[in-house]
Amino acid sequence: MFDREQRTYRDVTGRLTPLDRIRIHRQMQLASSSPKLVVTTPHGTDVLKRANPFGGGMGDLDTVLNYAVFGAP
Repeated sequence: MFDREQRTYRDVTGRLTPLDRIRIHRQMQLASSSPKLVVTTPHGTDVLKRANPFGGGMGDLDTVLNYAVFGAP
């Protein structure tokens, strides 16, 4: 969960990480030609979305989410 007011990200274990210590990006899935959208923190990587080439892919979701969380570059 992204908390823009508190500038934190809560990972799947409940651990809080400051937004300036995370990265939202695409990563290739093992045994697939499709990427997945992940959040990388100092503690590990959380998968936000697994793309499917038959389901329309991911589009520009990574760009939109980065803009929503971090604002304009």
